[in-house]
Amino acid sequence: MAKFFHSVWFRCISVLLIISVISGGLLAVLNDILYVTAAERTARAVAKIYGKAIPVEEENIILDVDSENPDKTTPIEYEFGRIDKIFIINDDLLFQTVGYNGYKNGTVTLWIKVILQDGVYKTDKIILETYTKQTLMSKFGDSYFEGFKLTDITESYENGDYFTSETGVNSNPNTGATFSANACCNAVNCVIKYMGENHE
Repeated sequence: MAKFFHSVWFRCISVLLIISVISGGLLAVLNDILYVTAAERTARAVAKIYGKAIPVEEENIILDVDSENPDKTTPIEYEFGRIDKIFIINDDLLFQTVGYNGYKNGTVTLWIKVILQDGVYKTDKIILETYTKQTLMSKFGDSYFEGFKLTDITESYENGDYFTSETGVNSNPNTGATFSANACCNAVNCVIKYMGENHE
């Protein structure tokens, strides 16, 4: 046994154990330091859309799945996607939506700002939050999301003009017929359906 403790094998195992313990400790510490809460992620998205930090007061939260208020935590589900957050900010409506039916049945999450201008609801700004299983999202820049701007959301809803990755009335000119584009379209379609049903 004494021979084993003086062997090369014992020294190798000891070094590996020490490295494992130190690495595990560092990962635990970094996880606590770098962890981003749901509230921080929301604050970052709002700041990105408005160019500055804007706190969202409780009375301006219509829906927030991460909220501690149980009356506001049930997402709004549609067959093609869901809405997880709706905030009122400076008279605008800000949505966080998840589009379904992407590549490998993945999803795309967008933040969508809706403004009321001249009595008409419009999509003013759209940014990408995150995605799952989508391989082409790195190719979709800001100009891609500009193609989802609507000048009259209610009119689109009434005419049944939802976005599609195929050619059509409300097809995004920047998309091909890809599954990733389909999930993006569906994320925007959630806002069209919600606004059409609730803000005519």
